[in-house]
Amino acid sequence: MGKLLRVLFVFIVLAGCNNASDKSVSSSVALVDSIQSSTNHYCYENAAGTDSIRLSIDLVGTDVSGELLYAIRGKDRNEGSVHGEWFGDTLVLDYMYQSEGSLSSRQVVFIKQDSILVEGYGASEEVDGKIRFVNRAELSFGQGIRLKEVNCETPLAASSPVASTAPIQLEQGSEVLYMYRWELKELNGTTIEEARRGQFFLLFTPGQVGRVSGKGGCNRISGNVELLENRGLKFGAIASTKMACPDMEQEAIFLKSLAEVNQWKIVNNVLYLQKDGSNLALFQSVTNK
Repeated sequence: MGKLLRVLFVFIVLAGCNNASDKSVSSSVALVDSIQSSTNHYCYENAAGTDSIRLSIDLVGTDVSGELLYAIRGKDRNEGSVHGEWFGDTLVLDYMYQSEGSLSSRQVVFIKQDSILVEGYGASEEVDGKIRFVNRAELSFGQGIRLKEVNCETPLAASSPVASTAPIQLEQGSEVLYMYRWELKELNGTTIEEARRGQFFLLFTPGQVGRVSGKGGCNRISGNVELLENRGLKFGAIASTKMACPDMEQEAIFLKSLAEVNQWKIVNNVLYLQKDGSNLALFQSVTNK
């Protein structure tokens, strides 16, 4: 009888462990599903609604990349790409933008208050051709521009006419690479449907270590890029969000093609990414929006 009770006790313990294990696995699966279905793309717009100011960012860990537009009455319109990091409630960005036909760079800092981003102001200086704040700890946020979080599909509340572009030269250099958002128009010889081109794009940010960000069809991507001599180009490891979409095959082909790229050129505002002179992907320049 005692032996029978011991066997029954062991059976109950094992059954309990199995149930706990099943719950753990179920919980883990739910967590993974939650992570994969979560969004990492955020948009903010001028909370006052008078001028057109729009920040669109992708978040991978604490790494941030995206696009920023200022169209303020009485001032030159400027727009371009941003890259930086979240530090607690503070967003620190390097802003590379086009204004009056030239490329400029300055540091931008926002502090998050609930769902509002407030821009900071303070003394700045030029370091290696870039405008940076002298001391971020002394920035003032009281009178800064306030951006509220909005649906990324919502158009700008106010609009400003796009300045006319300069005549396009036949061959263009790396400064043009940083001026635009590049939307995929052809992949491995196959034309991308116009309606889908905005789902595949790249943004390049210069620096001691160049950065690339964008979207691969379904997931947001971010990584390093290196420009080499004689139009050489090499992408580093590309980080990606983990969204699951119905058609992932084209994204896989796109990322594989980026890994194989070793050359680049821009002709008539079309970016050619190549391997040993053969085209892998063609991108059309699009004004950042």
